[in-house]
Amino acid sequence: MLTALVVAAFWLSTWFLGEPVRESATALAAAAAALPALLIAAKGSPRRIAESLARAVPPPPATVLETPAAARDRRMRLAGVVLTGVILLLLFDHFTGGGGIMAGLVAGSLGALGAVEWVEARRWEVAEAERGTRVFVMMRPDALTPAVGAGEVFERPRPGAEGGEPAGPGPFDLDV
Repeated sequence: MLTALVVAAFWLSTWFLGEPVRESATALAAAAAALPALLIAAKGSPRRIAESLARAVPPPPATVLETPAAARDRRMRLAGVVLTGVILLLLFDHFTGGGGIMAGLVAGSLGALGAVEWVEARRWEVAEAERGTRVFVMMRPDALTPAVGAGEVFERPRPGAEGGEPAGPGPFDLDV
């Protein structure tokens, strides 16, 4: 979402500085990029989360957990890839005289994907609260994000919850 806002601010500053921009084409590009992601997510996201939760099992004993350092590294790699891509697309738009259409495409697609991520994160939190568990999504070691489709989901009772283990650190709660 922030990347989409920064790209929109870039486009607005370009427009305020009098650079040649095509307002209607940029707005149409943003809508065209956002609409498919929002429509697919509106239909598929609840079903995908429900399917994943229906197949949730306790984690296998040989599970390798992601440390906070590895999580930060993964997020930084993703941010680097996205930032590099956005910069290259905006440079391409500038040098080809696109008039900001690429900024509209980037802002529309990343804004829609960010909104979908916020909604999905809330759905996972609600599912955890309803089930009284913590839910974990399996990711490949070299993945930048979880898989888009229904994936392997593991859940374990929250420490101290009814029927769960006593409160205390578990393998997913280590502060490494």
